[in-house]
Amino acid sequence: MRALFAIFALLGVAGIVLGVLTILRGTGSDPGVPFRFENYGGPGPIIAGIIVLATSLYLLSTWKPRD
Repeated sequence: MRALFAIFALLGVAGIVLGVLTILRGTGSDPGVPFRFENYGGPGPIIAGIIVLATSLYLLSTWKPRD
């Protein structure tokens, strides 16, 4: 189970990175066009990544294997 929680932590980090890259890609449009945050996914992937990362780290720290 600890390996599963570690995989979830990696997925959380990947979600955060993809969310940041999505936002940064949205800022590279035409110079005359203002940045419109809602057109590029918003902070959803970042928030989801933080939640998955925090939950998996919590489970990793509290999980006790059966004897």
